[in-house]
Amino acid sequence: MSVSNESTTNQTVNEEFKDQNIKYNLSKFEYDLYHDEDNIIEKIIRVKRIVVAGAEKWKIFENTMTMITIEGSKLSIKEKEFLRSASGVNFLLTQYKNGIKSFTALKAEMKKKLK
Repeated sequence: MSVSNESTTNQTVNEEFKDQNIKYNLSKFEYDLYHDEDNIIEKIIRVKRIVVAGAEKWKIFENTMTMITIEGSKLSIKEKEFLRSASGVNFLLTQYKNGIKSFTALKAEMKKKLK
């Protein structure tokens, strides 16, 4: 009997020690805060500017796939400067999310934005 009481006492001491070492102890059970059925994977859209041998390209990725490639040689200097800025990247993201698929439609929207 004394062996079982001693083992339960050691076990409770170890549990209390673990609880003190956790930085943010919000719950004793992990599944109280996280619900696997609510786990929804959203798509990731990103814009990347690539410069190779003086030629610029902007690529729009959805997850890991390249969706649109914009050649810098087809743009004017003013349009390139705009796309290098943060507002230009936001412009590309919003245009992609709105569903623009062709380069001519994108260039027309960019001209409206720059005026």
